[in-house]
Amino acid sequence: MSLRPTEAVPARTGTSLLYALLAQLRQYTDGVNLGRGDPDFATPSHILDAVRAALDAPERELGDASRLRANLCEAIAARLRRINGIQVDPQTEIVLTQGGQEALFLMVQTALAPGDEVLVPEPNYNTYADAIRFAGAVRVPVATSVEEHFAVDPEKVRAAITPATRAIVMVSPNNPSAAVLSPDQVKALAALAEQHDLLVLADDIYDRFLYDGAVHTSPASLPGMKARTLTLNALSKAYAMTGWRLGWVAGPAPLMAQLRRVKEATSGGVSTLSVRAGIAALTGPEEPLLEMHAAYTRRRRIVLDALDSAGFRYGIPQGGQFVLADMRRLGLSSLDLARRILEETHVLIYPGVSFGEAWDGFMRITFLQPEPVLQDALARVVHALSALG
Repeated sequence: MSLRPTEAVPARTGTSLLYALLAQLRQYTDGVNLGRGDPDFATPSHILDAVRAALDAPERELGDASRLRANLCEAIAARLRRINGIQVDPQTEIVLTQGGQEALFLMVQTALAPGDEVLVPEPNYNTYADAIRFAGAVRVPVATSVEEHFAVDPEKVRAAITPATRAIVMVSPNNPSAAVLSPDQVKALAALAEQHDLLVLADDIYDRFLYDGAVHTSPASLPGMKARTLTLNALSKAYAMTGWRLGWVAGPAPLMAQLRRVKEATSGGVSTLSVRAGIAALTGPEEPLLEMHAAYTRRRRIVLDALDSAGFRYGIPQGGQFVLADMRRLGLSSLDLARRILEETHVLIYPGVSFGEAWDGFMRITFLQPEPVLQDALARVVHALSALG
């Protein structure tokens, strides 16, 4: 038996590079991670209480697990109506996944076949490139710029469409640029999808973290778009549940049936304890989420002030938990700069090249640290950068 050949992954890009930098960070007792996107908050107590209660009286019967998962799908459907304006059938139009990462992978494998082209506004989360490569599809980048705060130009998307185009990826708020697609941009991209009979792969995972009046619009909420849109989300970011591995994909029943078959063949059902945690998260109080949002708003200002003081450009972060800064004036590759900052300051910042060669010279800075830690780490970084020019 032989494996299907795949395109070689560039050594300087992708997830493997980031894990190598994380391993280096662990060598330092005073190391600070301003690269990885895991919330630094604890999972809210009411979620933990629900799981503790389940552990006291565990239910192991398949019927009970099925009932719990049905209850979670009902809660997700209610969330989609309330937050995203999307109406779905919880029984046939939602598939639970092992976190957002699996949701992303399954969504791409369901939507794309070998040779299909998919339009991806860049920069974008590096796992999309991995998933598209694994599907044998062709990623067609659509460039954005720091001068325009990484806004997606629908006319550039239109110009990239060919007879082989199958789908458009819409990640908003975007990772790593933190740009948010405006309602008009979403409508324009949706019109292109309808005109050219394309699927939309929508990533809403940061939809609860918006700043400066930015508005999130889910493509599937627009007239005529539900039938051609797959939407992923997860509880990792909004409820500080990264380790619980619970996400979902919502979309039209025929595509969800196909996605469900792939899911069942690879990883089976999601953890019953995580399902209980998810129900508690989606039906419980929202004060913890609002407190996180308020903290991120303050921290965002700290990062922007530090970059302003050092004279670096960046795309104004309208959402998410990070800033993409332009460091090209220093004349170093982003990987060399990340390693130099890490070795000299013990602070990890992700190099832009990890999101693609076109973004070498940029750096992604997250604000997922307590304010005193964030201020100290940024002071170390700004001091090191000032010595470089």
